Amino acid sequence: MIPIRRLIASVATAILLTASMIGTARADDIPAPATIGTEQYLGGSFTMDRHLDGFEKPLTSNGDFVLSPARGLVWRTLQPFPGTTILDDHGITRIDDQGNRDELARGDQFRQFVELISAVLAGNWQPLEQRFDITRDTTEQGAWQVILTPKDGSTIQNQISKITATGTDFVENVRLEKPTGDHDAITLSDQALQSLPLPPEFAALLTGTGQ
Repeated sequence: MIPIRRLIASVATAILLTASMIGTARADDIPAPATIGTEQYLGGSFTMDRHLDGFEKPLTSNGDFVLSPARGLVWRTLQPFPGTTILDDHGITRIDDQGNRDELARGDQFRQFVELISAVLAGNWQPLEQRFDITRDTTEQGAWQVILTPKDGSTIQNQISKITATGTDFVENVRLEKPTGDHDAITLSDQALQSLPLPPEFAALLTGTGQ
């Protein structure tokens, strides 16, 4: 089973990466992902392949997610082990398949972290430039590509050595490379922007009444 805290760290980092990619949209000649308005949310599906040293095949998980700059992020794993991770103004919470809540992070530090993620995904990517060196390019297929490298002295260097993200209208692929040589490959699909309110099952999770 994939360690939950490592999984959450990858999810959070992926989002930051995604944000970073968005943040790199300085040049008008390179396309950038769509901005999520404060009255909108982004929903979609994900597949995560975790490649670990010593394992011949990746550990694969999949599920769906909802991101609202105004409300937070719900990352719901459906296979192989059901569970939900919530990032909101209060911090990071994990809900297992029995409905048990585990508050993994609380306090101002993590609140700022979640606010940073939301800001980036909303198109306000400037804060990421303080943590990453960002380079942008386009692929042969016309998609944008963003590479994020932690700045020297950044604490995130202990967890991530490089992040590569590609996409068109939205972030579609994220590769997280780690100092250990392990890497995660995350594919986001079936994404669509919708107007609030959130679907009831996701809204209930963010308010703490869904379990």
